[in-house]
Amino acid sequence: MRPVFHVYATRRGNIFMLEIAELLAAAISDLGFETVLPTEGLPEDRAGVVNLVVAPHEFFTLHPESTPAELLAAAAASTCVGVEQPGTYWFDLTVHFASVGRSALDISHFAVEESILRGLDAEHLQLGWHPSWDHFGGDVEASRSRDLLFLGSMTDRRAQFLGDAAPLLWDLRADLRLFEYPRPMSQPRGRFLAGAAKRDLLADSRVLLNVHRNEVPYFEWVRALEAVCNGCLLVTESSSDYGPLEAGKHLVATPLETLGALAASLVLDESLRREIVTEAYDFVRRELALTELIAPICEKLAAEAYLPSPGRRAFALPRPRHPHDPASAPGELISGVRATDARVRARIKELLDSETELSQALEGLEARLRYGDAHHREVLTSPAWEDFEPEVSVLVTSYNYASFLVDALGSVLSSEDVAVELVVYDDHSSDGSAELLRGFVEEHPWFPVKALLASANAGVGPARNAGFEAARAEQVFVLDADNYVYPNAIRKLLDALRADPTAAFSFGMIGRLGLPGLLSHIPWDVGRLLENNYIDAMALLRRSVWERLGGYDTAESSLKGWEDYELWLRIAATGGHGAFVPQLVGAYRVHGSSRQQTVDLDTVSLHAELRDRYPYLPWAHAR
Repeated sequence: MRPVFHVYATRRGNIFMLEIAELLAAAISDLGFETVLPTEGLPEDRAGVVNLVVAPHEFFTLHPESTPAELLAAAAASTCVGVEQPGTYWFDLTVHFASVGRSALDISHFAVEESILRGLDAEHLQLGWHPSWDHFGGDVEASRSRDLLFLGSMTDRRAQFLGDAAPLLWDLRADLRLFEYPRPMSQPRGRFLAGAAKRDLLADSRVLLNVHRNEVPYFEWVRALEAVCNGCLLVTESSSDYGPLEAGKHLVATPLETLGALAASLVLDESLRREIVTEAYDFVRRELALTELIAPICEKLAAEAYLPSPGRRAFALPRPRHPHDPASAPGELISGVRATDARVRARIKELLDSETELSQALEGLEARLRYGDAHHREVLTSPAWEDFEPEVSVLVTSYNYASFLVDALGSVLSSEDVAVELVVYDDHSSDGSAELLRGFVEEHPWFPVKALLASANAGVGPARNAGFEAARAEQVFVLDADNYVYPNAIRKLLDALRADPTAAFSFGMIGRLGLPGLLSHIPWDVGRLLENNYIDAMALLRRSVWERLGGYDTAESSLKGWEDYELWLRIAATGGHGAFVPQLVGAYRVHGSSRQQTVDLDTVSLHAELRDRYPYLPWAHAR
């Protein structure tokens, strides 16, 4: 009598663990074994039953109702299938539970070697091709709408790479799907896909870009297998082992420093891409058919299904590598030294704000005496301004950013495939910005430009509102003078806004200059927004929304410098949302003279004021 295979994976954990369990269950069923998936509860030691536990680090730890002794007893009745990379706490947990089990399997050669070094008798479980994962069928002539796809959790290392590689990737038809990892991704949400939808996405993409989560050169085999099964060329950061695939034959591997350039070049070489894709696909179908690969392992497990549990002693339970620090948790009260530090920072910001307000009042008085109007502005327009009909108005506000202003304006002039006018508001700079703008308008008579030179500094909110009033298009793109935008960005943002008529604005990913990383890297998420402002000002807004909401905040409050964040929350509070473009649209400069340096001195009181303004937003549910 043949044994029954029970394949376990928790539905409380990451959904791709369940996908691996489903894949194994399908292949085991192909071999003629009775297979049960999913199975409820914990595995039990029963003769004639083979218990396979996929991702034991999740499965056992996400049974909070069970005692440690009960979990170890369940692990002792099971064969653990490891899926985590060495160097992580999750791998350590896997080894702990697998140490008492009937046997131990892992999908990575690298992880098997590390397990053996720790004294665990582990065996490699080679995942391979199965028809359930193949949405390609070998048709290399089929069209693909995406040039470049990135799938992965958000880590500092990946953000730094994408920020650095932005100048190489911005002009591709990219789809960069980063997701944050505050809790297991137990189901598809937002732009995080799983199952058939993910494989359809791979089958519609030409290149899959792969960057390791951390410095460990662990080869992400499941991600690679899914790409190969769906005709998507894998371009990956160098790894310690690609087996049984061969770099240069079935995939392309290179050090991180050259990964972006190589990926961009392969997108342009379709004949080479198809050659590698075909070689890889034929290889996995011919040599790595999953049903054939797992047959010997299943027969071995079946033969042992009637033997008693080995009764091993568990390896020591690992301690978390990064213990949670309650003092750093968002929303918690601060005390001791941290509270003192916060009060000092708040006081510094208060003094700086007072100094700014006094300076603005004096400048306003001077303008009133000189021009009879505290809000007097000199207006400059280019010859092309008068009869131009824009699709988009680009608003650049500037205060003492003469050293960056030319780059920002030049990037707008380079915009492609969209009718753009340029509105520049100089908020009474003292660094020669006004003279620079006069020269710019004279030197670009062919481009529709209006420059507003304020006679007194008013601050970000009033400056943005004045710029909106001068703009003529229904869509207004906001660009700070120390940043710049890529040539195709405004077109992409405009298309996204038109594709979603209910969206208040559209925004895309932004690479940072001066401090590696990304801004605006995830879609609209109110819960995430309540934690902090992850959406930069560089966005395309509907004028009608700006008018309906009364423009940017100009109230006398502590929110100076947070005008963009306040507007996003006001949009959320009125039921609005932003449309996300999963591509790199521009660059954000991090520098010592950025106004954000002052704004971030005191975030506690700023959040408190925003909570008071918008009490009906779901603050309690922010992650």
